[in-house]
Amino acid sequence: MFQNKTLRKGLTLMGLSLIFIFSFSCRKSSVLSKGGSVTFSVDTLLFDTVFTAQGSSTRSIRIFNSEKEKINISNIRLERGEQSPYRLNINGIPGKSFKNIELAGKDSLWVFAAITIDPTDENTPFLVEDKLIVTLNDREFSIPIVAFGQNAYYIVDSVLETQTWHADKPYIIIKNALVNTGATLTIPAGVRVYMHQDSRLFVQGTLKITGTETDSVIFQGDRIDRDIYVGPDRGDVPGEWGGLYFFKESYGNEINHAVFKNGGASTQFFDNTVMAATIQVDQDTVQQINQYKLKITNTKIHTSQGYGILAFNSSIYAENCLVVDCGAENIMLFEGGNYKFYNCTMTSYGSEFLIRNKNVTVGILNYFPISQNQYTGGNLNAELKNCIIYGNLENEIVVNKKSDFLANVSIENCILKTKDAIDGFVVMNNNKLNQDPLFKDTRNLDFHLEPNSPAIGAGSPILNLLKDLDGKARPNPPAIGCYEP
Repeated sequence: MFQNKTLRKGLTLMGLSLIFIFSFSCRKSSVLSKGGSVTFSVDTLLFDTVFTAQGSSTRSIRIFNSEKEKINISNIRLERGEQSPYRLNINGIPGKSFKNIELAGKDSLWVFAAITIDPTDENTPFLVEDKLIVTLNDREFSIPIVAFGQNAYYIVDSVLETQTWHADKPYIIIKNALVNTGATLTIPAGVRVYMHQDSRLFVQGTLKITGTETDSVIFQGDRIDRDIYVGPDRGDVPGEWGGLYFFKESYGNEINHAVFKNGGASTQFFDNTVMAATIQVDQDTVQQINQYKLKITNTKIHTSQGYGILAFNSSIYAENCLVVDCGAENIMLFEGGNYKFYNCTMTSYGSEFLIRNKNVTVGILNYFPISQNQYTGGNLNAELKNCIIYGNLENEIVVNKKSDFLANVSIENCILKTKDAIDGFVVMNNNKLNQDPLFKDTRNLDFHLEPNSPAIGAGSPILNLLKDLDGKARPNPPAIGCYEP
């Protein structure tokens, strides 16, 4: 009797166990058929080794099932497919696309990616890019894959202390770089800086760019395959990168003999959106005597998606500068400040990549409009001398003020394109209105002067401004604009 009871009890327990196991296995085998999501262990799969010789490099990433239920990943693939330079390996199996991979609830999957690069191949882009795409229930989740393709100095989302860069290899800035408060970044002649999409150089400390007549410092986007994606001989494309941004704490910045091209895109800085400008200069809080927040000389800014130079209650000294082909104002000065622009050429005619309809070439205001009836502002002192302000609009300059703040503006020996009269508070002297400066070839960004240009010999001598942007001696009287004929 005891044995039978025990046996029946055992059978009963066994039956309950079988039912439990069966029920559990049924639940375990159910697969989420709608919705769901996956996450990745990193936001970018970055091959951050600077290659010094031809070879392979491998990185890994984990894909997490965020759901309690099992999921069926219908596809894991490289966006570029068989053309991708990358190789994947999942569960020991190599390939570039994988289908129907089950992943238990709250579990993860390892994915290994590899690439082989010859860093001495100049035809290889600086950055070799692709995407890892995961498809779950008809939804796609992806992360970028980025490898360094050439020997260069790579700066990835970094804070920079005092340092001097070298001209032996180019610099590639990915995401953002910040010159720290109290630090000085010196960029000497011959340095080439390639900025990745949506990247920007922020300055809280001091920036010194020291190019020469024979070897400028060049900033541009890192899309060196431009001939492929827009076609050959199509010129520069605006908005390939952000620009330079000088915080209000920054002071004593100098840029000499530099070229900034195809920038001016709006970018992100943490949760903040940075305005579309190749160079933005915030308020001058230091205000040292005879010291401008930014001194920019012998410099070219062109093909900017947004502003060329944008300033808010700041201080800028500009000399022998060419600021052309900008989607917004070439020069926009808001909220007052202290400015001098000598022998600068500022003009936009538009192109297939830049459509002009209302943004003038130069705007000078002692206020910043917040709404139709609200504004902020500050006292304004601005002097423009021997400058060309021209373009294909009827009015290419706007100077305006609010009576709450002072406004002292003088424009002398300049060529101006303007249908409307300049506001009466502006001191005007020896200017040429609506006279075509006769540039050689605006389509190909050649803003040298034709022999019969009205700018020739029409300027006023400026102390210590002895050469033009090309290094040619300036006669007395000099030409208007950044170039002598």
